[in-house]
Amino acid sequence: MSAVAWVSGDPVDVSEVDTLEAALRSGPVGPTLPRERTGEGRQLRRWLVQVLVAERLVAVEAAARGLDAAGAPGLFDLAPDRAAMLGLGSVAADLLTRSALARTVFVAVTEHVTVTPDAVAEFHERNPERFRVPEERVVTHTIDDGPPRRRVLRRGQLTGPVEDAVFGAAGERAGPVRDPLGTHTVVVEQVRPARVRPLAQAREEITAHLLACARRRAFTAWLDRHAAADVRLAPGFEHPGDPGQPDNTHRH
Repeated sequence: MSAVAWVSGDPVDVSEVDTLEAALRSGPVGPTLPRERTGEGRQLRRWLVQVLVAERLVAVEAAARGLDAAGAPGLFDLAPDRAAMLGLGSVAADLLTRSALARTVFVAVTEHVTVTPDAVAEFHERNPERFRVPEERVVTHTIDDGPPRRRVLRRGQLTGPVEDAVFGAAGERAGPVRDPLGTHTVVVEQVRPARVRPLAQAREEITAHLLACARRRAFTAWLDRHAAADVRLAPGFEHPGDPGQPDNTHRH
């Protein structure tokens, strides 16, 4: 057996790296991976060691807490978009994508995280455009002889001359205006000016957003702490970002 790392004294064998690399190279991302036995290829193997180490750390924590993958949240619940995934870092993002057990551990090790009311208020104050509601017009809309429909419209929901008529109307009635759908007549019942939703309306949304961000940071910090305390890497399998290893191309 040839160990590439030890997690709490338990070895990670090089055969596990070989198996994971072979699976990647035979999959859809295979053509995009660096060639084997190059500097970039060795960096890929170092990254795979980090992935395997993270899996072991999760397994150790799950065993200590008596956790299993049953009832694990979905990935979207923890990282709903690309920005969230990028914020996690590549190792944590890969781990949470592939492992339901890791998502269970994520919940357990971040359950203490909270967000203060002051942080919520500050976020609202610093990001007014995020909570801006564009101008709306409450209208009754009729096409040809069809039944009238009461609608709340924003710019972009209609097109061309119909939209121009609705949002350019100085009085209550816009049209008739023809387009490929027919003849439109719109009665503007109410104009709601553009506004910024107040903190009271946005508080729950902001709290959920900040809490999700804070929990992702807490999980990556948890991984980093345990990697520093519980992991030893074999020579040649240092962290890809370690400036002391020869394949690290990032230089200052």
